[in-house]
Amino acid sequence: MPEFSYAARDTQGASQQGTVLAASRFAALTELHARGLTVLAMEEALDARPGKLTLGRVKTGRRPLFGTIKLTEKAVFCRQLSISVNSGIPLREALESIMEDTDNLVFRRLLERVLRRIEEGQTFSGAIQGEEKVFDRLFVALIRSAEESGSMAEILNYLAASLEKSDRLARKIRSIIAYPVFVAGFFVLVSVIMTVFVLPRFQTIFQSYGSNLPRLTLVVFAINRFLVHYGHWVLLGVLVAAALLTAYVRTPDGRLLADAAVLRIPLLGACIRKLSVARFCRNLGIMIRGGVPVTTALGIAAEVLGNKAMEATLKNTYNRIVAGNNIASSLDPRVFPRLVVRMVSVGESSGRLPDVLEKVSDVYEDQVENTILMATALFEPVVIVIFGCIILVMVMAIYLPVFSVAAHAR
Repeated sequence: MPEFSYAARDTQGASQQGTVLAASRFAALTELHARGLTVLAMEEALDARPGKLTLGRVKTGRRPLFGTIKLTEKAVFCRQLSISVNSGIPLREALESIMEDTDNLVFRRLLERVLRRIEEGQTFSGAIQGEEKVFDRLFVALIRSAEESGSMAEILNYLAASLEKSDRLARKIRSIIAYPVFVAGFFVLVSVIMTVFVLPRFQTIFQSYGSNLPRLTLVVFAINRFLVHYGHWVLLGVLVAAALLTAYVRTPDGRLLADAAVLRIPLLGACIRKLSVARFCRNLGIMIRGGVPVTTALGIAAEVLGNKAMEATLKNTYNRIVAGNNIASSLDPRVFPRLVVRMVSVGESSGRLPDVLEKVSDVYEDQVENTILMATALFEPVVIVIFGCIILVMVMAIYLPVFSVAAHAR
């Protein structure tokens, strides 16, 4: 277990220095705070020098495990920060301990920038506002509300729970679709091997047959010759078209058109719609619980939906609420099912809207998971049948001439 050297003050204001054994820097800070000490500086004992303790120095020797900040890491960050703040550890010290313990160099550099802004006098919400790729408007708005209401630990706890649920759902979706994707990839690999290596050899063998080859064999060989000679041009054309389409989708009009088109896809559109409703309800509930004004919360919840078509539809809801209507009557029925509208109405009348929105989110996340399970159950046999038929046609194209020769030989 590592040993940490620290400099601290006790409840009487007297300076103290010493060492403490702990599993991590975060655990060491927690233990010292439980003793009634306010930690001024801390370093691992091997790297520390008496009188030269500097809180927050980054050890650059450790290599990052990942190049990006994952949802799981954000959830762990919120959970650790919530526990630290709830234990009475100052925010700056908590951030520094988390920064020291993280193995993700990208996240550590981000926390360094945040700490630097806090040292310059900015609030926590202001310090993270410039890191929108990691901390979106929802996160910043909740932290700002927590700073104003003094409920930082509670809001961070809700954020951690929300991120953990989102992470669990994302991991479930990845695990569900992993096998069908593997099966499809395997069949594509087999098809490529057949097209590039196997069929050309048989074409050479069957050249002497000329036009006596079965029609299926002639058609398959013609397609194979086209793919072998011009397949790279076809692939290049597909890549260029995909690049142009991606560039267009990144424009505001293209993104709106693409999101609207996705919602009209059978099964997938319904799944995305339910997932968006679940995300909207969860985010709106967290912000209302955190004290964010309803109109502000609605605008932020709509913005972080991830679907511009639904975001545009929710603008009407925002306008109705600003005009004085309640939330339930303002929800657009084209986006929100009647069940959601009724539950929101009950939540408003009972004063338990955040709890109701959380329940609605749980229900729709479960429906999304069940829809994905059903789609995956259908996708697996469809993939097997389609690629099985392709391989069957290739095998028949090879063996039909053999059967024909055997029949003539008799």
